[in-house]
Amino acid sequence: MDISHLIISFAVALIIGFVSIPKVVRVAIKKNLVAKPNHRTSHTGRIPNVGGISIFISFILAFFLASNLGMGQNLQYLMFTVLVLFFVGLYDDIMIISARRKLIEELFGISIMIFWGDLRLTSLHGFFGVYELPYVASVLLTFFVTVVIINAINLIDGIDGLAAGVGMIISLFFGAYFYLLGMEQLSIVAFSLLGALVPFFIYNVFAKRGKIFMGDAGALVLGVILAALTISFNEANIPATSVYHIINVPMVSICILVIPMFDTIRVFTIRIIQKRSPFSPDKNHLHHMFLALGYNHKQSTGILLLINVIYMAIGLLCQHLPKFFFFMMIFLSCILWSEAVRALVKTKEKSKERELRCNEGIVMD
Repeated sequence: MDISHLIISFAVALIIGFVSIPKVVRVAIKKNLVAKPNHRTSHTGRIPNVGGISIFISFILAFFLASNLGMGQNLQYLMFTVLVLFFVGLYDDIMIISARRKLIEELFGISIMIFWGDLRLTSLHGFFGVYELPYVASVLLTFFVTVVIINAINLIDGIDGLAAGVGMIISLFFGAYFYLLGMEQLSIVAFSLLGALVPFFIYNVFAKRGKIFMGDAGALVLGVILAALTISFNEANIPATSVYHIINVPMVSICILVIPMFDTIRVFTIRIIQKRSPFSPDKNHLHHMFLALGYNHKQSTGILLLINVIYMAIGLLCQHLPKFFFFMMIFLSCILWSEAVRALVKTKEKSKERELRCNEGIVMD
């Protein structure tokens, strides 16, 4: 496979991203397309929230240029799905739509790649004893997995660089893996996404002037592409013919997406236990806990990205373990370290309360 196509896809997306972001920032500020601080946000100031425009344009142009328009049918419909979800997210960023309407429009976009592109999960590879899936089960599972990944990416987009950083790590892995398998078009998709995310990450994390958020447009585009790459990753490992074959691919996929997936499961569980809607906003996310411990955005993002990389390595190294044992090992380890962090947060909060009471007592005296 010609590696020059991968270099072109990455470089073109990178250049377009660096050129387009300052222009998007200027227009967004002029048109008041900004995220205003509120009680749920962890930022200050009026920051443009339409970085998804740059991510989408960089990705789509780089892919079409590097692929020479020679994409297969399922990638053709994937790009159409990306386009639909971009406009859904952009409309939400500008006008704000209800969660129900947004979900319905997401499902419409996803249906294009599933029904017309036939991009779906057809096997669980023996996970929970299930191998080949009937068509209806395959479609329903693909809808579920895609929606979960899209919204998991959206949910972790709460501090600088986290969603983009996770996307960069995962797209780099998938790009390299599909290159090794000789699946050029999928590798170009991954490297085009990587190139689109790098300039956004730099402006989002390090820019003092010109800072920008990805918004729903960026999160939905990022989420659906990562979902499609994950589905393709699982499908590519159904024939055990390659030297790069992954044994327990569903669990390895979970390890690759561990931070967004576990964070979503965790916050939804907490909200349900508290008898609230799982979609009600709060500050129970993993990144909120690290901020509460006193880490800044860069440090919190760095810690969570490192954890994600560690789990990716664990997934690849432990893929030969028995499936149920592997699942329990990953699940319980995530609970243990997240609960340890939560305990540290509570200890710090109690310490602050005691210090405040002592100071109040001194003032009273």
